Amino acid sequence: MSDSLSLTGAHWSLRDAKEPLVAELSAQLGIPKPLAQCMASRGIETAQEGQLLLSPSASAFHDPFAMHGMQRAVERLNQAIEGGESIRAVTDYDVDGTTSSLILQGVLRILGAKRLSYHIPNRMDEGYGFSIIAAEKAAEDGVNLIVTADIGVKDHAAVDRAVELGVDVIICDHHLPPDADVPQNATVVLCPPQPTCSYPNPHLAACGVSFKLAQALLAEHPQKKAILRSLLKLAAIGTVADVVDLRTPENRSIVALGLQALNEGSHKPGLSALLRIAGVEVGELRSTDLGFRIGPRINAAGRMASATSVVELLTAPNPTRAREIADELEQMNKERRKIQDQVLEQALQQVPDPAPPVILVAGEESKGWHRGITGIVAARIRDRFHRPCAVISLGVDSGVASVRSTPQVHAVEMLDSAADLLEKYGGHPAAAGFSLKNDQLEPLREQLCRAALEQTQGQIPPPERHADLRLEAHEINRALFNELSRLEPYGKGNPSPRIWISTTEIRDLRILKEKHIKARVGPAGRGLDCLWWGSAEHFEKLNQAKKVELIGALSINRWRGRETLQMTIDDVRLA
Repeated sequence: MSDSLSLTGAHWSLRDAKEPLVAELSAQLGIPKPLAQCMASRGIETAQEGQLLLSPSASAFHDPFAMHGMQRAVERLNQAIEGGESIRAVTDYDVDGTTSSLILQGVLRILGAKRLSYHIPNRMDEGYGFSIIAAEKAAEDGVNLIVTADIGVKDHAAVDRAVELGVDVIICDHHLPPDADVPQNATVVLCPPQPTCSYPNPHLAACGVSFKLAQALLAEHPQKKAILRSLLKLAAIGTVADVVDLRTPENRSIVALGLQALNEGSHKPGLSALLRIAGVEVGELRSTDLGFRIGPRINAAGRMASATSVVELLTAPNPTRAREIADELEQMNKERRKIQDQVLEQALQQVPDPAPPVILVAGEESKGWHRGITGIVAARIRDRFHRPCAVISLGVDSGVASVRSTPQVHAVEMLDSAADLLEKYGGHPAAAGFSLKNDQLEPLREQLCRAALEQTQGQIPPPERHADLRLEAHEINRALFNELSRLEPYGKGNPSPRIWISTTEIRDLRILKEKHIKARVGPAGRGLDCLWWGSAEHFEKLNQAKKVELIGALSINRWRGRETLQMTIDDVRLA
């Protein structure tokens, strides 16, 4: 069967898992072969590694004082608390930043900080990062010590300005680019990727760094265990939402133990209200709920208005106030989705056929192209066309953009090639942002396409779909799902297992909400429910097909007290 028959134009492959290793893992760990095959396919080579993957626990937490600067950070914060100094947490406006703010505020209050405040920059007015504006406002307010999180390590000018005005700065960050220097005038920089740090886990999210600081500050506290368990709820949400590596035992344990605490209930009013509007059931939360239900609602505040509403929600004094804020947050999320859908529809009309090596679309912010949703729209377009995409929100003279790239094209290196056309840029290999003058749009479009082609030796390759298991439809059941679920929590580095279903019948097709396809595959009477998000364009081809192959992931659909096994489809090939 030809790869060209994939409806998304992707190449399919089965991940390599050598049979002797699969048999050894199965025997030594006492696990079924499908689970052992999934473990082998993601690089597990010994039973010891496998046991770590299957049994995340607090034993995976490294000594926080192994992080460069931690001792000094603890000493300076204790000095500030004991001396009654004014402390301010300054963090990013995304999920990682807001959960970091809550972790820092929570532990400092428990330790007795009396003059404690926080600042989260407004995306529209202040932009990303620790700004000179924030530094000067802190000094004006009489702040003695700033603790940043998820920002700061690249904000040299703001750190210098704060110090110049007599404000000390402790930085908790994880964004250090290769070969970059940390701010030399900071009192302490807690950032595992920095060259001077030998901390065993360089892949912590900022909320993870904040959690490690809390762990160090609470080293002698009699209620340390209970407090850290509560803070893990926030650290788990931020870690999943920031898409850091979950193959790392410590990150994996942060998420697993945080989920455990979330599922045990007994939450403060704000967190209970957040779980309610996210539509998740305590006792049934999984990592996907953190990433796709809770995270987007937290992010909605920073995208559409101010992330301070998230802090207000999760520190709400009573259930009534918590419900009010949560409902406001849900309205923001609904508005975000509405604007996102409108901009996506307009953006798709700008994409040429055939799609260029890099897709660049732009629209006026005054006409609805809200800069808070450009990243989401860029990701949708990238996933649809398998090309790097930049979505630009244009002001009167200049624009602000989000970039989402493919594995084959490094987003920042691509922007490096166009540095002379940009006012400001930065980010990661898969996600970046920039600003530019409006009259530079066309030169930028040409340069980005050239840069992408250089990185890919002249041709953007098709997407790849990798499966962990290849099975017949009748082999898929709830027992298999339960077995594979031992690999939870899922995320970057440890995705949910993908199953390649060999040629099977497809029937009962219907379109949901004009966007999605619902169907059943497998033998009549005991088939498997399937859902393919955003795939309505493929309906006619599937409706005419008698048999298909498909790749997807298993999940449990819960509706009105009923649980149904289903597959979320990634791709389909016609038989």
